[in-house]
Amino acid sequence: MNSMLRTALLGTVAAASLAAPHFAFAQTAGQAVDVEEVVVTGSRIRRDTFNAPVPLSVISGEQIRQSGNVSLAETLLDIPTINAATNAQNSAGTLFLAGQARADIRGLGPSRTLVLMDGRRIVFSDASSPAVDLNLIPSLMVDRIETVAGGASAVYGSEAIAGVVNILMKKSFDGVELDAQAGISQESDGQEFRLAGLYGGKFMDDRLNILIGGEFSRQEPIMQVDRDWAFPGIRRNTLATPQTIIPQSKSNTSPYATFQLIGGALGTARSVTLDVRNPTQVTRTSAACSTATVQPTCQDDALFYSQIYNSLQAKSSRGIVRSYVDYQLTDNIKAFADLSYAAVDGYTLSQPPFSSAVGGGTMPVTLKGDNAYLNGAGATAAALRAEWLAAGKTLTQGSTAQVGKFWREFGGRDVKSERTTLRLVGGMEGKFAAFDRDFNWDWYAQYGKTTGKTTSYAQPILARVQGATDAVLVGGAIVCRDVTLRAAGCVPWDLINGASQEAINYAAAQSVTDQEVKQTVVAANITTNLFELPAGPLGFAMGGEYRKEESRFVQDALGASGALFINPIGTRAGEYDTREGYAELRVPILKDVFLAKELTVEVAGRVADYSTIGKTDQYRVAAEWAPIQDIRFRASQGTAVRAPNIVELFSPQSRNFTSTAIDPCDKDSYAVATAAQKSARNVTCAAAISGYNPATFVSNFGTGRSSLPLLQGGNPKLGPETANTYQVGVVVEPRFIPNLSMSLDFFKYNIENQVGSVPLATLLGALCYDSTAPYVGNNFCAQIRRDPTGTGGGGVPGGVIEVTSVNENVAKVKVEGYDASVQYAFHTADLLDKDYGSFSFRVDATWMYRWALQGLPGQAYTQLANTITNATPEWKAQGTVQWTYQDLGVTWTTHYIGSMASTTSFTPTALSPYYTGDYYSHDLRARYAFNDKIDLRAGVLNITNEAPPYLPETFTGTGVGSSTFDNRGRYYFVGATFRY
Repeated sequence: MNSMLRTALLGTVAAASLAAPHFAFAQTAGQAVDVEEVVVTGSRIRRDTFNAPVPLSVISGEQIRQSGNVSLAETLLDIPTINAATNAQNSAGTLFLAGQARADIRGLGPSRTLVLMDGRRIVFSDASSPAVDLNLIPSLMVDRIETVAGGASAVYGSEAIAGVVNILMKKSFDGVELDAQAGISQESDGQEFRLAGLYGGKFMDDRLNILIGGEFSRQEPIMQVDRDWAFPGIRRNTLATPQTIIPQSKSNTSPYATFQLIGGALGTARSVTLDVRNPTQVTRTSAACSTATVQPTCQDDALFYSQIYNSLQAKSSRGIVRSYVDYQLTDNIKAFADLSYAAVDGYTLSQPPFSSAVGGGTMPVTLKGDNAYLNGAGATAAALRAEWLAAGKTLTQGSTAQVGKFWREFGGRDVKSERTTLRLVGGMEGKFAAFDRDFNWDWYAQYGKTTGKTTSYAQPILARVQGATDAVLVGGAIVCRDVTLRAAGCVPWDLINGASQEAINYAAAQSVTDQEVKQTVVAANITTNLFELPAGPLGFAMGGEYRKEESRFVQDALGASGALFINPIGTRAGEYDTREGYAELRVPILKDVFLAKELTVEVAGRVADYSTIGKTDQYRVAAEWAPIQDIRFRASQGTAVRAPNIVELFSPQSRNFTSTAIDPCDKDSYAVATAAQKSARNVTCAAAISGYNPATFVSNFGTGRSSLPLLQGGNPKLGPETANTYQVGVVVEPRFIPNLSMSLDFFKYNIENQVGSVPLATLLGALCYDSTAPYVGNNFCAQIRRDPTGTGGGGVPGGVIEVTSVNENVAKVKVEGYDASVQYAFHTADLLDKDYGSFSFRVDATWMYRWALQGLPGQAYTQLANTITNATPEWKAQGTVQWTYQDLGVTWTTHYIGSMASTTSFTPTALSPYYTGDYYSHDLRARYAFNDKIDLRAGVLNITNEAPPYLPETFTGTGVGSSTFDNRGRYYFVGATFRY
């Protein structure tokens, strides 16, 4: 009985590493699992599931069903190697990603985590930031998910630097299955609903196999204002040392208007607001609220908390249909087709457009002293005039006040994202015998296409808002001051008493983007055992692949022009293709000899030729050694490559401007430089500027001068990211303690040439003019184009015409740590006289003590492990206790996230508190099988109602830190499965 239980528990664990029955229900004794040769993720060579060449995490389809999660991504987060990337929480405030869920291994980013379906690629889900949306996968049709954390590019190609998530789909089913699930938070929001169905059967003497299924789900939003712990929130007190945590301050960006009365003849600073309790009343704000940027202690009742607009969870819905058909042409050849179609809609809830009381920003608005509404009738205007004059201002055009306002009249800047994805796969697979050995082969052709549209609401036309609010009296009528706008139909906007609907309609707009992503793949594979060695068969696999990626993202003309509140993006379009080939060899060296129960070496290599970056190659070498049956050691080392994606390569290079840049060669900048900087600039500035004199040179840009032109965007000259990955581990399964398995693995990543952009100040300073590297040949200096004569656009001899600031291969990342797993199971009937069911226990943990980033060449590495900055906890673990008795199963799961630093920008003594503290949350799930046809399940997630750590950096759902912690609170779900 022990052996059968052992087989049942370990058959899907794949070498006892980070896999596991998380909240699954163990099979009871007598339900043995057949072990067959399959292709296990991480290799193309066929083997039994237990002999995975690398640490492998497995989540079964049953675990997914019992989890209570609607999205596969939420279930994947239970694996400690997976970090929170894009999900329902942190996509709540994003522009284009609402409704998406992405996988991120080791916190290296979704673009470095390759997501596969049945070992084949999936078309990207978004043209603005390429990655695969896990919401495209119907969870009821998932057989299991296998995850390999570690460079797998030698086997699968680009994007696999961090690892691979391989979603294995069901291929056959007999009958009908219906599944329904609903959930709701303790606060009666965040409702989730899923309805799914599956039908399958065999026909034509079992030669034809058909499977078809579908799924619909919906997720409702959660607002910050609806959580007592979250609203209004908390902030750092920047006036204290160390900075303590205090309640969130009020905002002087008002839903009505705040007027910053600064300066004037009295030289005073004063702010007044249209009181949120009564907008007809003008209220002078307190000293803490009167500065352009409110002080941390600002709590005036006349102002409001802008957090009322924030959402903690986005709104989304999705519908998915998938069908799979295969036909046995002969006993050894099968043709297959896999078709899926998904429609996913996401809705982001966001703040209205705003003008800052500080001034500047996207839509600065000022009130002038001769404004017609300021000088109009009514008590509100009279009260504002009195405050205006008391501040030393005059009722003339030259006397102004900065306006702080949320333009709620336009509504929220909500974004609706609509996407559909079609995926077609067709091919054949089979086997044949030749040269006294068996060969397994397959080929397939695949086409995927994502089309989508995003609609950005409440995007006012900047010039119209600024022109409409500058209202004057002409001939007894209130009109817009600007004659050109007036002739074009400008409708004046009353900032004092409220705008008319005509004024709102005049300035209102929205922006639409259209996107299309295409992927075409043709691939073939063949595997065999070349010949028998004394220790076993020499396994071999090889194959080739052609892949073409195409992407197009188009913003409407109005949005792309820069006329709206939204950032102008324009058109991003491009394509590339690649031809790749790989080979793998598994060499058994020793077997069943002294100190070598097994010794095997594996080698894999891949070559590729990209139309963008040219030829690349990568390899992996792995070894397994079991000195005795109870212990197995494993190690691997390899290289990995990530080709830059279409967004990084082909985003349009467009002209932009900045008014904050300082020229290091300018006399004023030179005067305050350090001795080392002056020494470097004496050489580099002289090489860049003919006749350079540091005491007299005045640049064309800087404080109070013209803006600096920038050329920003993609870079078609990008090279590949490269990585070296390492893994060493041990698996222990002592025969004297049946059903106990333990594993410990060390991992290491060294990534170079990571794609990023160089901060402008760093480019001008440390990398060019403050560098001791020769000016000629310095690629960073080459990005700064100067005008030798002053007639070519620089304005002065030696002035800067343009600085190129595009994507570059500039960063390095180093990651190190350990993964550990312990699993134990027993049946009470083996220990006691009576059967009380089966128990299983499992703990998975990751200790990632290093996640270091070198943002630019020559810089020191910044440690981001254990910091909220990169959402990479040093410690992450999950423990599960599971009891199964007859038709009842109960599971308790505890999640642990170790204490993290709140930021890397301050030292521990500068903030109080500085660390999040250890975080625990707990889930309780139960399942009862009435019979073979009906299963019921229910659960309480976050049963103790844990809130995120009490730090501003983790408190809401809009940052990377917050997505690591549950902000939904206690959550209930029920579900049922019906089979016929």
